[in-house]
Amino acid sequence: MGSGILKKEETTNQASTSEKLGTKKNSRTKRSFAPGNPNFSERVEILVNATQKCNLYCSYCFVDKGKFNYESNRLQTLSPKTAKHLVETLPKKLPWAKHFCIHFYGGEPLLNLPAINAAIQTALPKGNLFSFAITTNGTISTKKAINTLKKGRFNIVLSIDGPEHIHDTYRRTKQGAPTHKKVLKFLEKTRNEKLFVRGSSVVRKGWSLQEAHAYLKTLPIDAIKAQAVRLPISNPIALSGKERNDYFKHLKQIGEETIEGINQDRNPKDDRFTNRVLQLLCKTTRESFCGAGIRTFGMSSDGTMLPCVLLAGKKSASLGNINDDGTWVKQGLAWANKHKPRKECQDCWALPLCGGGCPAMLSVCGEDECELVRANCEIALEIYASFLNNPEDLLVLSGVS
Repeated sequence: MGSGILKKEETTNQASTSEKLGTKKNSRTKRSFAPGNPNFSERVEILVNATQKCNLYCSYCFVDKGKFNYESNRLQTLSPKTAKHLVETLPKKLPWAKHFCIHFYGGEPLLNLPAINAAIQTALPKGNLFSFAITTNGTISTKKAINTLKKGRFNIVLSIDGPEHIHDTYRRTKQGAPTHKKVLKFLEKTRNEKLFVRGSSVVRKGWSLQEAHAYLKTLPIDAIKAQAVRLPISNPIALSGKERNDYFKHLKQIGEETIEGINQDRNPKDDRFTNRVLQLLCKTTRESFCGAGIRTFGMSSDGTMLPCVLLAGKKSASLGNINDDGTWVKQGLAWANKHKPRKECQDCWALPLCGGGCPAMLSVCGEDECELVRANCEIALEIYASFLNNPEDLLVLSGVS
């Protein structure tokens, strides 16, 4: 296998297809990431570490149960004052942005309702300038928690691995209690409030992408995504051998399902290929994997600003503090300019669609992460190529039909 995904002859065909679609290697258009530039995103997302505490003890947790990259355990919790200051500061320091999404992360963010509520209360008078999202384990469904999510009209990323016997294998409380039933209760309550819910499942040894995808489709949720566990391939629960080959095969099946949905004028629930397909449709290239330090930032629980919340605890990633004079904006741009695609990325056919890979995950998963991203890029190309004669059909992916 050439790249771990494509056979050698397929690599040649892929390069040819890339040229036809305007994504030929090294054909990227240079642009300046400066406020006022039309290529500068008008939407900014801030992933906020609401707390480093967690009520679960998942063995595959890639933020180390809330410890992140800190050298020692510390129970840091975002204060309501800092949460309020974040909302007040963002429009001042990033005046070119038309919209801000504050995405609460953890640990388990619903363990810190005071800070979340402070952010909501500060944002509500600002109209549609702010929206809210949260990644949660779904074990906290108290009336206060649900009311908070309702008040902020949250988009919810809900971790649920599979049916009870699969989910409860690794997703248990610190005391060892199962959590699947609690998650279903949380799902029911949030759906009653008509909140948007994305089901997120971890694929690992003994639990395939095909199985996880099929399970998520049985749930009353708006969107789904199942992906390989983010751990080094040497980890005992990471995919290896036949399971990895099956993963890529199942990924292609999801791509075929996406094509079928588009033909039926349906926006697929599994939208992992959507952004790249629309990117091909618009004939644009990615200057970076996710815009870390420019249009996405992280904030640790003590207010430290970061290019990405997954880098919390790494001193080299600190951009400053939300409470300072705003130098973190300039430092973010400097960080992004310093972390351009690596040398090995320059010769990769997928670079225009990938942007150079996730800086946080590459340090954890290495080449394995690259293989997964290249697979997604390849299938996005195949989806786009299926509609070369009627590209307007792809508009359903953007909500236009």
